[in-house]
Amino acid sequence: MKIMAFMLKQSVTEFAIFDDGVQILDEELEHSVSDLHARLTPHEQGQFRLGEMMEALVEQEVAFDNIDIVVTLAGCAGLRPGIYLASGGLVDFLKESEIDENDMRAGVYMAYAIAEYINSSYDTECIPLVVELKMDNQINEEATLSGLRGIARDPVFHVYSHHYAAAVHAWENSKSQSDVKLVVAHLGTETSVGAYDRENILDSNSPLDGEGPFSPTASGSLPVDGLVKLCFSGKYDMDEMLNMVTREGGLTAHLGSGKLSVVQESWHSGDEKTKMIVKAMAREVAREIGARAVVLRGEVETIILTGPWAAFTEFTNEIVSRVEWIANTEINIYESELSSLSTAAMETFHGNMKLLLFEDNKQ
Repeated sequence: MKIMAFMLKQSVTEFAIFDDGVQILDEELEHSVSDLHARLTPHEQGQFRLGEMMEALVEQEVAFDNIDIVVTLAGCAGLRPGIYLASGGLVDFLKESEIDENDMRAGVYMAYAIAEYINSSYDTECIPLVVELKMDNQINEEATLSGLRGIARDPVFHVYSHHYAAAVHAWENSKSQSDVKLVVAHLGTETSVGAYDRENILDSNSPLDGEGPFSPTASGSLPVDGLVKLCFSGKYDMDEMLNMVTREGGLTAHLGSGKLSVVQESWHSGDEKTKMIVKAMAREVAREIGARAVVLRGEVETIILTGPWAAFTEFTNEIVSRVEWIANTEINIYESELSSLSTAAMETFHGNMKLLLFEDNKQ
């Protein structure tokens, strides 16, 4: 089964093709901001993005006749969370609505149009799907305060990953996202741990701001006095310091590499230093999970470990052993946002997730 997945992010369109779950194409298009701003509705913006994406697909010599599903995010006001068929009714519903900043609704038109093109041009059937996630964040005002006036916390983290993991958990347990309280830990190049409370993320560490556990490439929280002294040591300029804590910290600083396959190979070869550092990283993730459980006042239904590093069983076992007293832990492995969309589409096709129709499921 071949699945085309794409996402709209500000002036970027990301797209990939998966063949039975294996990614065989991964591309990113940068659009002209002025050209995007000239398109005032999701329909108009979708037409523009689609034209440029189709040109790129043709250049890559993509065979359209064997694409079974095209899938994207919806971002539609008026839809409850779920996986929908991108029908003509849904496209018409969005056609004249005003575009919002960072709007993803143009993707609904694009998915519908791509499937229509494939179905009319080839003797095949391509199914257009859109995934609607409830993605309202309400970071507590008190959570934005720091211990220093003039410096406010504004967590930047893996928002889509957290909401997708929460949505999958809700769908698989026949619940609404408004019914679940979770702690979600995205384990990737950077690590973010969020408190998910009935559709809203109340708090998360901000990994690229140096908060939380150290990760494969980020330093995480550091002793402030040591960091300040290093900044004023004269050894490094600001760019070098920022690079050290965001790209060359964590496992990269201790082991020379933050690449998952390299670290796993080192662990399985019996390297004791690797095991010690990875266990220390797991301890820090567990500590952050405990902090988010406190935000939820201990009312945690499930802890979800997700992201590419959730596939590192020895690492996740170390985390689970420290947090299993808080709540049951689920592992939700995916390599990227696009791969998660592909997985959702495949699960829906096989009947493991319910397919919703716009006409029957308006809020």
